[in-house]
Amino acid sequence: MISLKKILLILFFISSSAITVLLPQDKSQLPDSLLNSLNTKDVKEKIKVYTDIMMYCIRVKPQDAILYGNEALKLAKDENYRKGEADILYVFGVSHHAQSEYSEAMVYFKASYEIRKSENDNVGIGECLNRMGLIYNVQGDYEKALDYCLQSVRILENENDSKALGSAYNHLGIIYYIVNDMQKAKEIMLKSLSFCERINDDLILAVSHEHLGIFYIKKNEYDKALFHINKSKELREAKNDLLGLSGSYDNLAIIYRNLEKFKDAITYFQKSIELKNRLENKRGMASSLAGIGLTYYNMGQYEKGLNNMKVAFEIRKELNDKRGMVASLIRLADIYAAMGDFKNAYESTNLSKSYSDSLLNEQKNKAIAQLQEEFQTERKSKEILLLQKENTIQSYFQTLLIILAFALSIITISIFVAYRSKKKTNELLVKSNQLITDQKEELYLLNSQLKELNATKDKLFSIIAHDLKSPFHGLMGLLQIMLEDMKELSLEEIREFTEGMRDSVNHIYKLLENLLEWALFQRHMIEYNPVEVNLYECVNDIINAQKSSFVNKSIQVTNNIAKDISFQADINMLHTILRNLFSNAIKFTERNGKVELNCTEKDSLIQFSITDSGIGIPVNMIPKLFHAGEKTSRPGTDGESSSGLGLVLCKDYIDKHNGKIWVDSEPDIGTTFFVSLPKE
Repeated sequence: MISLKKILLILFFISSSAITVLLPQDKSQLPDSLLNSLNTKDVKEKIKVYTDIMMYCIRVKPQDAILYGNEALKLAKDENYRKGEADILYVFGVSHHAQSEYSEAMVYFKASYEIRKSENDNVGIGECLNRMGLIYNVQGDYEKALDYCLQSVRILENENDSKALGSAYNHLGIIYYIVNDMQKAKEIMLKSLSFCERINDDLILAVSHEHLGIFYIKKNEYDKALFHINKSKELREAKNDLLGLSGSYDNLAIIYRNLEKFKDAITYFQKSIELKNRLENKRGMASSLAGIGLTYYNMGQYEKGLNNMKVAFEIRKELNDKRGMVASLIRLADIYAAMGDFKNAYESTNLSKSYSDSLLNEQKNKAIAQLQEEFQTERKSKEILLLQKENTIQSYFQTLLIILAFALSIITISIFVAYRSKKKTNELLVKSNQLITDQKEELYLLNSQLKELNATKDKLFSIIAHDLKSPFHGLMGLLQIMLEDMKELSLEEIREFTEGMRDSVNHIYKLLENLLEWALFQRHMIEYNPVEVNLYECVNDIINAQKSSFVNKSIQVTNNIAKDISFQADINMLHTILRNLFSNAIKFTERNGKVELNCTEKDSLIQFSITDSGIGIPVNMIPKLFHAGEKTSRPGTDGESSSGLGLVLCKDYIDKHNGKIWVDSEPDIGTTFFVSLPKE
């Protein structure tokens, strides 16, 4: 944390000129209850009223909150009321956040945090950590976002402030959603809704409904999404929460767009833009404009879609919202491609990649996983402590239970004779019930498997569709450039473009080849025909077939496999396994790197490995590598494309051989894939 002295110095430069500004002339928009309460002589009560006024303004006119806050901050400093000063600085931060002024908001939250820490105000500390987490979330630093929100929840769970805790639960749920931990997001969001329904704050409850609505939109469960978003809208309308209401309009528009009710979607987007314009919320306006652009694209009205998406991109560029810029550029590429303008589609795709690269942080997900584990460990510790207390209480009842058991045994003996006469009937009934239960469990298992297969299929083809789009855009863009500028291109430029087209075609071919093989294997249309194979010869075939790829990157390839190692395997499946593993090693190894292939024999098994000196694999990605439908694709060291499907196919083929595959990797040092197969 930066020092309080530095923060206050920054605050001076940010707000010194604004402190002399008078309060808004028109106070008539404020509720009478708030205006009348300003007449109090009690300083603490008056500061509390000012914070309520500022929070009200944030919902209807955020810039007015700053003006009221300047007067309140002066009062708190004059009276040396430190807690009041911290409260006003905190609401300053909320106001700047609402206006998409994230750097200024962070300065105020940190200043408030330092004062609250010196005052031992744990509730205030938790609120500041929660808000700082939200700022990091918007800026794309999800590691810090989750860290700060988890700290906030830990602190507030031990304090007596339900509203602050409810707000922290809401924000924690949406961060899990953004980092794509959908199971955890749903768990936290449902818990948050249940918790917020028990506290008396409709605006916090509105956020809970909004977040669940967003979750169900992602899951394509639109009836549930509409219920929660409309509930949020009703609560916000009742409180005149214009800022929150604009978000509800956006989410309703997204639902109706997904349902192909495009007219309703555009109407709600326009309502949202009208409110955000009044609130001067630039980031929100960009989001709504992008939403309208995508809607027109879905309607086939590409020119309107293009114009709205361009405006959204320019606003996001002005705000340095890189995550939003990437989203806009991807959509612009889609629109240009649909219009047949592949040159601009190609340029938009490349620009989106350059912004995406600046956001990549391979250590981020590792830290997030560690934070999740720490949070769960702390919860488990609390549960164990609670169980220990329960066990202590239960021990007091043990003696009593023994006495009761003795009494019950006497009663049991008295009814035993009557029981025997009904025993056979009961046994028959139990067997019948067990049969029904077994059938239900079998049906449930089959249903679960079907759902899992469908989910895997949907995720898989979503990934394939995404990964096919980029090389097609590149290929069509290069073709258009060559057709338009052929006369002006030099032979060297033509050669470069041709190489780019060759790479795109090769990637598309490999992707389709893997997809076709996987689909045939899933339908049991590929037969397993083991024959005697020589591993050295198979590896040599793969190395020779891919020689150009590693020669171009000046990668040294060493085949250390003995020439006399033979075993029983399906030759086609083995070639697919070796081709994908070797191709990945080359793809993720930097220029002038090394790749080694080794093999050892152990009893009835052979174990071969492919080791590279490449960029390694993030720890959080390793468990997903061999599962269909998981998003594991990432560009190679020279920008080579990948789908992640090759490793899934390898795992299926190795399982067919009753073998095993595993990986040992360290970021920036290298990766080794191991394969163990039976000799016969």
